[in-house]
Amino acid sequence: MAKLDIVGTVTESYKGAWSHFGDMVKLVWAPVVVYIAANILHSLSVQSITEEIDPSDMEAMFQASGGWQAAAVTLLGLFLWPIIAVAWHRFILLGETSSSALYFKFGRREARFLLTSIFLSLLVVPGVLVMIVGAGTALSVFAVPVGLVLMVAGLAYALRLSLLLPAVATDAAVDARAILEATQDNVLRIFGAHILNILALLAIAIVVSILIGIVALVMGPVIGIIGGAVLGVFAQIISVAILSVMYRDLVLSGQSAVSPPDIQVH
Repeated sequence: MAKLDIVGTVTESYKGAWSHFGDMVKLVWAPVVVYIAANILHSLSVQSITEEIDPSDMEAMFQASGGWQAAAVTLLGLFLWPIIAVAWHRFILLGETSSSALYFKFGRREARFLLTSIFLSLLVVPGVLVMIVGAGTALSVFAVPVGLVLMVAGLAYALRLSLLLPAVATDAAVDARAILEATQDNVLRIFGAHILNILALLAIAIVVSILIGIVALVMGPVIGIIGGAVLGVFAQIISVAILSVMYRDLVLSGQSAVSPPDIQVH
């Protein structure tokens, strides 16, 4: 069984995003612009509301930052993310691009991708519920550790089954059992690749935040909002690349009947 190359997977994903930056921009610029515009409008709305609130009143500040505007931005993000992720998965694994200057497509494939993503996020819910429900009872001494174990197990299965997402995006067979078999000896390596990616993103975020802070002093706080949104989208696109590389190396490479596409992200 194939062994995942932790450093190679993350490095290839970043190199691919850099070398194919033009293709990436062409594929995702429209949904990204919509997402950034929504974040700017939401941030400006929250800023106007919180101007009359005492900064020390944390509860009032939290309520002001929520509301229907925050819910609308979240729902919009759930709608836009499959458009971005599916396009990038298909470029990496199939070499598919778009001849259109405006790529903005949400169809059956994107809907399946969204539903699969929601399913994966629900795998940690049982552990969370056990901890919340049992925390205020006499069984809290048992509920907390049991809930924590369930959360870790749910997270482990979610990370392994996340390789279903590239399959959905590329219209390949969606076989959860095959995914689990392909990843059973690579659980720690999958964790390691994601942790390494998080560390790399933290380093990038620190540098970018410093640069954005300097530019914002001249051009205003809107630059900070745009920079934060772009950084968030970049982090998600890198995660897509990592899943694509994992899927190619662990799943496609093990399918003797199907030859894995000769597409590299670097």
